[in-house]
Amino acid sequence: LLKAAANEAQLAGVMAHEMAHVVLRHGTNQVSKANLLQLPAAVAAGAVGGGSLVGQLAQVGIGLGYNSILLSYSRGAENEADALGARIMAEAGYNPLEMARFFEKIEAEGGARGPQFLSSHPNPGNRMRNVEAEIRTLPRGSYGFQTGQFARAQQAASALPAPSRTRTAMR
Repeated sequence: LLKAAANEAQLAGVMAHEMAHVVLRHGTNQVSKANLLQLPAAVAAGAVGGGSLVGQLAQVGIGLGYNSILLSYSRGAENEADALGARIMAEAGYNPLEMARFFEKIEAEGGARGPQFLSSHPNPGNRMRNVEAEIRTLPRGSYGFQTGQFARAQQAASALPAPSRTRTAMR
């Protein structure tokens, strides 16, 4: 993240977004929704039977429907976290527009993506527009807070070795 962010406000934007997930209890809500959907999905899968080709296709369809519901909840949670994150940034004195600029950067570097309905996160371009709309609802403020430590932190992160691509078993 330190390497990807262009400035301290972009880093603060990502952190504010993640803090918003905690404040809004998105993790807890997602687990509750998953548990609520598991029982009907299991009953429906059992009712159609798993042995036949029709039964197996029905189970695949039920699984896709189940996952699409959870993905839509995730996209909604991401939009909520973006909006609250922009507000948190503004309250802290960071320019919330930098969160939108970070999404713009993600979109520029991300290349082609699949359709949004197959993703747990909204399209970066849509997120950028949503953050900009949220900013228009905020009271005017003077932004520009900086700790002055961002460049040093970025330099320290650049000096770290690249993460290993292989996984090792935990013992």
